Amino acid sequence: MKKISSIMVAAATMLTLAGCHDMFDINTSPDNPVSVTCDVVLPSALFFTVQEAFDNAEYNIYLGQCLTTTGRSQTSTFSYKTGWGGFMDMNRHPQWRRHYYDIGVNTQYMIADAQKRGMRNYILIAQTLDLYSLLITTDEFGEMAMTQAYIANTPGYDDQKVIYDSIGRAFDKLLRLYDDPEWVNCPTNGTITAKGDRMYHGDLQKWRAFVKGLYARYLVRNLPNMNNTPEMCQKIINAVDDALAAGFAANEPIYKFDGGAAEEQNCQWGPRMAHMNLGWPQARLNELTSAVPGEMMCALLGFYPRSLGLNARSYTPKLNSREAAVVTYALDPRAERMMEPRSDGTTKALRGLKNNIGMDVTYGTDYKAVYFPDLYCSTNKTNPYTRDDGYIALMTEEELLFIKAEAQYWLGQKGAAYTTTRQAVERSFQRYGVRGNIGKGYDADGNLDADIEDKLIDLFYAVRLPAEDFSIADLMQQKYVAMYLHAEQWTDVRRYNYSSPTNGIQYDGKYVYQVVRVHDETKVAITADRFPENKTVSLRRPYNIYQPHWETSVDQGTNFMISANAWINRIQPDPETEDKYNSTELKRLGAYKNHDWLRKRMIWQMPTNPNGAITSYGDGEWMLQYSSIE
Repeated sequence: MKKISSIMVAAATMLTLAGCHDMFDINTSPDNPVSVTCDVVLPSALFFTVQEAFDNAEYNIYLGQCLTTTGRSQTSTFSYKTGWGGFMDMNRHPQWRRHYYDIGVNTQYMIADAQKRGMRNYILIAQTLDLYSLLITTDEFGEMAMTQAYIANTPGYDDQKVIYDSIGRAFDKLLRLYDDPEWVNCPTNGTITAKGDRMYHGDLQKWRAFVKGLYARYLVRNLPNMNNTPEMCQKIINAVDDALAAGFAANEPIYKFDGGAAEEQNCQWGPRMAHMNLGWPQARLNELTSAVPGEMMCALLGFYPRSLGLNARSYTPKLNSREAAVVTYALDPRAERMMEPRSDGTTKALRGLKNNIGMDVTYGTDYKAVYFPDLYCSTNKTNPYTRDDGYIALMTEEELLFIKAEAQYWLGQKGAAYTTTRQAVERSFQRYGVRGNIGKGYDADGNLDADIEDKLIDLFYAVRLPAEDFSIADLMQQKYVAMYLHAEQWTDVRRYNYSSPTNGIQYDGKYVYQVVRVHDETKVAITADRFPENKTVSLRRPYNIYQPHWETSVDQGTNFMISANAWINRIQPDPETEDKYNSTELKRLGAYKNHDWLRKRMIWQMPTNPNGAITSYGDGEWMLQYSSIE
């Protein structure tokens, strides 16, 4: 990373930078003459925090194999969408530059100006944005410059444990400040309006609730591998309850867009594909136009089989002796609100592909990408994220509830975990407007039945989330669906080490990412018994895996496809700056132009807990042991 000596400032776009000794110490270049006011900086710092959330999620929905493409090239400009073969050749990663060049410098100047003027409310918000950025960035890259960032031309990278321990201390300090009346009610605090703070309008109680929620996200990194103890599980449960009691649910950290003429007025997930380059060719378009649901997402949502050859308008759930007069395309009632089914000319359906297998010729030689779902929901606009006037959520209520359920599960409170998981699913339903859109059908006697949607939801629960034999797989699979278009989706998959039969890793005796109830295509009626236990879909590496990097002796065993080591677990530091200016530090770590660095597990993936959460390790060689995040 180059030492920065200047900063460009504009009303809506601003370069920024983040670094810290113990997270909140400001590392400012002594020869930097720039001075800006905190009220001018805040809108830009917040906007780029939102952009950072999109950047990470745009990578992660492909790395977590939620979405795929119709091609099967092993390498590409955006290797996270293909066979993991071209990462070493990618020019730059926007997440890295958001953290170091779009957020932290702005927040540092916010803090410096606010300190001079006694505006402690600006300091609290700036530190919150710093904390969010550092956590999401180290979750992607692992080791990175923190204590020496921006005070050295070639800063050393901190160990992950050092970074996470620093983040923990930062949470402790920041939450104390949010509880301190001398800070929250400081008479010299500046006035912050909706123009300065689009998310909370300067309301520090709402910011406080967000920090409490973010703290729970940080703590859940201990599960299931690193510190899976009753004490840690209870600590996580308490953190979630504390965030909810503080008003998180009513004040989710949501950045709403207007859908106006200017680029920055449009949501990055919308059909306009808004993005900000800021003079750097770094931003990513969402490209949902050409994206396709991956096999895992299709199985979890329960797409009804295309191979039945039925037009979806006549293929509706036979909940009674007579077909219900509603159109539905999937078991999960969220499915057609997340994405709209499209027709291939004869059959309208929701369709998907195995990850990076290329266009499935069984669909027909003239099959096209436009026959796959419209991921923007362009007609009905039922997806709150994928509209130009949609929003980016830095965190959601359902994520908090899933965090609590996971901690309850590992604490041995499986009944409570099931109840909380149901609550999380219902909140996800609400986000997509599931309940309240009651369809109308007919009962067995031909009488109008207005409760057909409730019956469809009951069927969903009977198949996807039965109370009996509730497992960690059921819980995390539902979180996977709820984290659609969120960066946490891939983080969760990595925390559970891609657990599936394709790598032999189990938790509590279960393959977490194996869907064991898939529709029996030989039967037409959509009932619970048509989803048998013996039909499965499992997470697996891309079909077009780049063999020179991912099927080598490092992968262990003769069947490379089932190696526990043959998965991508991190992104390499940004090649545009780090390879050029800090190669010595990369070489010290073993990260310089080394594709094997990408397979190195994060500290929270390591099986260090004493409670045996991992019950089957696969055949891979597990790396160094680490201690807990506290």
